[in-house]
Amino acid sequence: MWRWTMRIFVVLGAFLIVAALSGATYQWLATRKELAATPPPGHLVDIGGYRLHLWCTGDGAPAVILDTGLGGSSADWGFVQPDVARFTRVCSYDRAGMGYSDPGPSPRTARRIASELAELLVRSGIGGRVVLVGASIAGFDVRVFASDHPERAAGLVLVDASHEDQAHEVPQMARFVPLLSTIGVLRLFGVSFGQRIESLAPSVRQFARATSFRAAGYQTAADEIIHIRQSASEVRSSRRKLTIPVLVITGGRGADENWRQLQRDQASLSERGCLMLAQESGHVVSIDQPEVVVDAIRTVVETARGHDVPLCATRANVERSRPRQ
Repeated sequence: MWRWTMRIFVVLGAFLIVAALSGATYQWLATRKELAATPPPGHLVDIGGYRLHLWCTGDGAPAVILDTGLGGSSADWGFVQPDVARFTRVCSYDRAGMGYSDPGPSPRTARRIASELAELLVRSGIGGRVVLVGASIAGFDVRVFASDHPERAAGLVLVDASHEDQAHEVPQMARFVPLLSTIGVLRLFGVSFGQRIESLAPSVRQFARATSFRAAGYQTAADEIIHIRQSASEVRSSRRKLTIPVLVITGGRGADENWRQLQRDQASLSERGCLMLAQESGHVVSIDQPEVVVDAIRTVVETARGHDVPLCATRANVERSRPRQ
């Protein structure tokens, strides 16, 4: 009986090893094929041993930098970027490991990501001050950037952005994502951490589809969420009063009063801040009501150019900033 038991365990072990190796091969080959068939729309910039994907369109200053939410990519800005490109230079980029970018070192925290963005701007030749747009978790990144590099920040647009004082739950499943993504299980079952391809602008769907099932993307998203409390701590410790415009956009659907209050608090980061309510939007305003995001960006750009424009005159309902209690 003991010998038969050992044989069964050996057979099962061998089967699992073969299945894992087959899955890893499937994942690698499928990813390689997708990336070869659909090259990145922008270019890859080496920031010191790994490359970030940067996609710039339009002309003018200040440049606008778009940073998307957890599990997303530069394709998430497909409805926003073309309209912003009509009045200034605008660049969406993929954080390390996301979209077309190479994986970066762990932990993937807000301060590390902000420092990578600063290096990306230098190495890509984007000079002067920039307008930073951060959606969801990327709000952490752009806020730390604005605090750590005040000479580079012309203004912030926070799109339903994460707040350091909200509850940050880390799913138990996040620990298993590296293994499941490497052996192709997440790809096999069509699990994607980004936005639904069908919800994106038709012009960028091919790019999102080509990068949705990269193991690096899964692993980076898991790394960011596993270390989200550390990121929140970095945002909290870097918090200071800003002198630049801070326009905060929040979706009008599905948000409770506590979330709304946290968004008001972010508007109070600057005396030149306001909260904008996108009435017809859920969390992803850049897809539900991209025109509200474009209006906010245009306002900050015109202000940075020295034009006297009302900061809060947009198509969204607006509250001016209130001091933090």
